[in-house]
Amino acid sequence: MQLKKIPWGEITPPFAINMVMGFALGGFAALLPMVRDDFQLSRTQVGFYTTFLFLASFASALFAGYLIDRLGIRKGLGVGGLVMGSFIALYGVVPGYSFLLVFAFGAGLGQSLLTPAGNKAIIAVTPGGASNTVMGLFRSGVGIGSLMGASILPAIALHLGWRVATIAAGLVCLGLAISIFQNKSLARRDQEQKGQGDQGESFKKEVQDLLIIPDFRLLLLAGFGFAAVLGTLIGYLPLWLNEEGGLSLYHAGLGLGLAQAGGVLGRPFWGFLSDRYPLFRQDLVMAIQGSIVVFVLFMFAFAGTVLGGEILLTLSFLAGFAGMGFGGVYFGFLGTLAGTIKAGVATGLALSFVRLAVVAMPPIFGLIADHVNNYTYSWLFISFFPIISVLYFVHLRIKRKNQEMTAE
Repeated sequence: MQLKKIPWGEITPPFAINMVMGFALGGFAALLPMVRDDFQLSRTQVGFYTTFLFLASFASALFAGYLIDRLGIRKGLGVGGLVMGSFIALYGVVPGYSFLLVFAFGAGLGQSLLTPAGNKAIIAVTPGGASNTVMGLFRSGVGIGSLMGASILPAIALHLGWRVATIAAGLVCLGLAISIFQNKSLARRDQEQKGQGDQGESFKKEVQDLLIIPDFRLLLLAGFGFAAVLGTLIGYLPLWLNEEGGLSLYHAGLGLGLAQAGGVLGRPFWGFLSDRYPLFRQDLVMAIQGSIVVFVLFMFAFAGTVLGGEILLTLSFLAGFAGMGFGGVYFGFLGTLAGTIKAGVATGLALSFVRLAVVAMPPIFGLIADHVNNYTYSWLFISFFPIISVLYFVHLRIKRKNQEMTAE
């Protein structure tokens, strides 16, 4: 593996802004109980915050990726950080919750720029033998930042109020974005990229060029499958652990925390496995991840009500390790198929499918649970998506083996 050849100076800015994005968004999520008390909101109204944030991210993901391919890495990271930081800082001065939701939509637009810009940076500067590992580290930045934000911002809010804490988070994001505009190394990298490939293709043409690749189309669907599990775990794992697993509210929340910690550790681990050992190519690694997820979901469906708390918490960690930790290898795989020039559009396409799954699948999961008055069929429904993903990656693995044998 070529870790010594990685230009860490160019990797650091996208990792840092990704972590700050997680710090601001994850930290504000921890402040929502204070926001609810301040504005006297119902639980349904509080839920609108996430809806507005991800609605903007979903709606703009595809075009944001195309825009990043035109702006370049430095401007993409800088503009995305400025947009997100500005709107998050404005959270702290809103006169009412309706204004906060509008600004949440704006913050989602900034998020849509930061993710493809960061992915493009990793794909552009990382040597092939380490791309999955570095992508995994990069994708873990949001999780690390979220944990930091959820720990630090509430402590500030208890002494100075949630508005001051939120403004501080926005200003941190703004400061980092401004520093990225001054990064000469990223500026040189963007200049090099301008001379490569056809930068004048239309948005429609770039999307069509990617979608005619069969493996790319199927990889988008596989991403939808993994994201369906991710969204369901975030939305329902604590509730299920409490209602059917018999865990206390504290331990049910701990289960989600362990799942998220598993995702943070899993992203670089699976990437390292793929980069370090030739046997574990991207298709095999994702087949293994999917198989672990299916096993855990089946355990939840058929044995969740009789398993002990320690086993349930262990399974929660495994679900996050494999199900939330898919991002490193997945986006590295996308970069392999799309190439550096179209990395932004490729990421935008993938994020459209990922965010659609995160938004659409949890309500269906809950609807099934309400209809039958238990979660068994809900877990089985969600398990269908990673099962299809595993079958695809096994098929891809067999196809590549056959191609290698034919070439010999």
